[in-house]
Amino acid sequence: MCYESLLGLRDCNLAEPSTGLYIDELGINNTFLGQLITDQYNNGVELFEDKRAFAWKKLSSDVLTRLSPMMKADTIIESKRVGQVVTDYSNIQTALGAGNYGGIRVKISPNTLSYLNLFISDLTLAIDSSNTNVPILVFDMTTLQLIDTITYMAGGIEYYIGKEFAAKRRKLDLAFVYESTMNTVKFIPKKGSCYDCGGSVREAHICPFVDAIGINLTTDGVSVLSSTNNKYTTGMSLNYSVSCDRRGWLCSIGNQMSLALAYATAVEIYNYALTVSPNQRANTTVFVNKGNKPFATAAAFEGIVAARDIAAEQYNNELTAMLQNMRLPDDNHCFDCRKNIKYVTALP
Repeated sequence: MCYESLLGLRDCNLAEPSTGLYIDELGINNTFLGQLITDQYNNGVELFEDKRAFAWKKLSSDVLTRLSPMMKADTIIESKRVGQVVTDYSNIQTALGAGNYGGIRVKISPNTLSYLNLFISDLTLAIDSSNTNVPILVFDMTTLQLIDTITYMAGGIEYYIGKEFAAKRRKLDLAFVYESTMNTVKFIPKKGSCYDCGGSVREAHICPFVDAIGINLTTDGVSVLSSTNNKYTTGMSLNYSVSCDRRGWLCSIGNQMSLALAYATAVEIYNYALTVSPNQRANTTVFVNKGNKPFATAAAFEGIVAARDIAAEQYNNELTAMLQNMRLPDDNHCFDCRKNIKYVTALP
């Protein structure tokens, strides 16, 4: 996750943050974290990583919630199936043979403006049910490298895989293939498309973002060695959806969110010190000053309570400054317009 490169902790084995920002600058160091840990964590670094991850979720939620009037509903932009039987199940495609892989090549072209996700919900292979645990390889056809492997449980059934792939303002070109050692039913990517017009195999335009075509390839198990387009999908059919990638967009502005993330992480650590740590601390020989208030509604003047309140106030200030006059992306698929915005948020 991108947040790991936005905020670091000194004197440990974590990678140096790209922002140069460390939680130590807020008075939270590895020694202090080690005094707070319970048996939930092995060391202070694990506590920091856990609270940083939660703080990123909180920060992301705050940003998206307050930008929601400018965003289109976070629903499916497109949802369709690639792979349709040609006529009926008596129309057979001959196996390609051992060492040859066949399947579907899917391309997403989000132009240079949109952050999109391709979600593959389920996949079917029109092969005999006696074929079980069939490895389906997923290749990035831009780099020609294997990026994932899916185990298809049994031939002829619709198998839920639930895989998501991000297209961050760039073309996403993926191949889903398996070793074609058995005959299959003939499937084409889309009904009503001409795949061999003009003497060459052509892609089917599935929706405004997605094109698909059958593919044959060879591989050494890690890289694509050779590939050719195919009119048929080697019996493969899959359901997909395209949606807006909010997380990708947030990561693209991560440098602007880093200071707010630091304060949000501090708040989470201080809350942990005040609620869970006092009764379950592994290191009970060290006194941790929780601080106190002169009366219930007054601000704390010392200790962790005071530090937590200051961090929460600074989080509010940083988030407000970041959101104020922010220009949204020029992306009419995921955002309604590029309005200036002003919001205030607060942590407890």
